[in-house]
Amino acid sequence: MKEKRGSLYLLTGLVIGAVLGLLTSIFIVPARYVDVAPSALKAVDREQYRALVARAYLVEADNGRAVARLALLADPRPADALVAQAEKEKRPGGDEHTSRALALLAAAVSQKQLLITPLPRIAAEAGGQATEPAPGEQETPTLPPPTRTPGATITPRPSPTPLPTQGAPYALIQQKEICEVEGRGSLIQVFVFNAADEGVPAVRVEVSITDGGVESFFTGFYPEISPGYADYAMVEGMTYNLRVGSTGQLVQNLSVPQCKNKDGEAFPGSIQLVFKQP
Repeated sequence: MKEKRGSLYLLTGLVIGAVLGLLTSIFIVPARYVDVAPSALKAVDREQYRALVARAYLVEADNGRAVARLALLADPRPADALVAQAEKEKRPGGDEHTSRALALLAAAVSQKQLLITPLPRIAAEAGGQATEPAPGEQETPTLPPPTRTPGATITPRPSPTPLPTQGAPYALIQQKEICEVEGRGSLIQVFVFNAADEGVPAVRVEVSITDGGVESFFTGFYPEISPGYADYAMVEGMTYNLRVGSTGQLVQNLSVPQCKNKDGEAFPGSIQLVFKQP
């Protein structure tokens, strides 16, 4: 009996020691990792890494470098991961600038030939600092006060995100109803092309509701369809107005079209709008 009791005490001590050691390593003295590979980061840190890469891409406009940085995460489908994170940033509390940067980078990953205009760097200029006058240039009491000289010229800050193309406003070239029984609901499907018939990502699209508010979204979140594609879910009974870009053509009185299937049954359809730079 004494031998069995001694073995039980030994086993109990080992279990208690293991539990205490585990709790200590997790809560009291947790392990700290240094120089961890991006592929080993937690989900939250991976999102922060993608956001940093996207913001750097806006400044550098270097597709190869951005793709190489993303490759360190070892995402199975990097473009999809960027689009999902961009959609997450569009929610309340997110960062619109980061969302747009992620969408633009997702389009660049899918379309290798895509080129953007890099965001200008703002460098401190020496002319912005006050200069001490020379001893011989001090004012004298008998002279009138000198005329005020203009201050240093301040370079205006660039827009938060560069557009891939600059030029004339986008004009509507095609509008049609889409009747798909197995669609994704009633959508306003927007396609934006430049003068070379290339899809343009990261273009702002504004949708306003008659006697209501205004919402905005960007092209480029569905690169598998087109870099210049975006859509907006409509609600039956509502009327919408849409504009592509800040000075683009305003398309008014958009509403859910009524379609019919082969059996003559009505179902809600979608609207497709195609915009292009002249």
